[in-house]
Amino acid sequence: MHDQPGEPGIAIVGAGPAGLVLAHLLQRAAIPFVVFERKAHADLCRLPKAGLIEYRTVRLLEREGIAGPILRFTAENHRCEFRTPGETVLLDYAALTGGRPHYIYPQHQLVQRVCESLIAAGGEIRFSHAVRAVRQDSGGVVLTVDGPGGSRPQEARYAVAVGCEGSRSPVAAAMDQVRVNEQSLPVRWLVILGAAPPLENHTIYAAHPRGFAGQMRRGPSHTRYMLEIPAADTTDGWSEQRIRDELATRLGAGGRLDDVPLSEIGVLDLRMRVTEPMQQGPLFLAGDAAHLITPVGGKGMNLAIQDAVELAHGLIERFGPEQDGTRLAAYSATRLPPIWRTEAFSSWFLHVILTSLRDGREPPAAVPGGFSDGLRQGWIAALQDDPLFARWFAHAYAGVDTP
Repeated sequence: MHDQPGEPGIAIVGAGPAGLVLAHLLQRAAIPFVVFERKAHADLCRLPKAGLIEYRTVRLLEREGIAGPILRFTAENHRCEFRTPGETVLLDYAALTGGRPHYIYPQHQLVQRVCESLIAAGGEIRFSHAVRAVRQDSGGVVLTVDGPGGSRPQEARYAVAVGCEGSRSPVAAAMDQVRVNEQSLPVRWLVILGAAPPLENHTIYAAHPRGFAGQMRRGPSHTRYMLEIPAADTTDGWSEQRIRDELATRLGAGGRLDDVPLSEIGVLDLRMRVTEPMQQGPLFLAGDAAHLITPVGGKGMNLAIQDAVELAHGLIERFGPEQDGTRLAAYSATRLPPIWRTEAFSSWFLHVILTSLRDGREPPAAVPGGFSDGLRQGWIAALQDDPLFARWFAHAYAGVDTP
């Protein structure tokens, strides 16, 4: 595999939301590119990961001609509920933002629709091609790529490489002049998919002395549940019955989960990371390859799509008729401020809902009461009683830009 060095080609590593949105916009602008995806086509769209799409992201996708013709956002989420053993606070955040909700669109379905549209338009996605290494030289970027079935690695040359494949990015590994800011929390979540409608038709965040539990809608027949567990736990110690019992206790669900089939049970470590800058010469990062964020608030896929749109326009201006690299050179400087604001919101939100974050240490056992519990109750009371604070939260949570 040797792509012609004279072509101003762009290598996109990873066919997730960022990579596919970027590829779609490049395809529309007739900018040569290839997407390398390590998974087979049949495996790409299986797992229902993220699912909340911000209001600003939908408007952005509308302006780019993706929302509407390719993605139809019809399922809305207007409210979130905060539960403790003694109190329930239901916040209609869409009403506080002038009727601007979240939209429910599971990530695997979004990936499938954009992928199908891209292939139908003639876009090239090389499935089952894992990028092993990336290096820069005077001619641009050289990728070492494994073919299907572990076939002999070959090299491919491009003008630019964009890492969109997640946290273990070979494009990021080739960037030796960046700073990686990281924080890992001593908390793990079990992430579970339930084959049943949600308990309530909105998001639930439950702060319980035994740990956090959450419900996130993923469609009319599936629901995503999250369960805080000790940092040393694995799925081995969590049977379906134990998971049901803990979810029922922490969510106050009674027996409503007794017959719900549970699947896709996995462990999620809570980590945050931001790479600065998100570009080095002909190498660029977008989505999880550039930054990790906790799932609180459903921000990860939104940041990835927003990265992809900004980067696409920079690449189009640089490699299209304008031949102007000004916007591309400013890509990182443009994206990092909103990324850091979103990271700050997610970190604050974690401390509102998690039981185990006490003074930065994991306690030997979750116990009711105490200073952290008082702070949590104070924040939840403020959401209920302080109109200005509730309005700030609603805009930050739903992803609504204030005028």
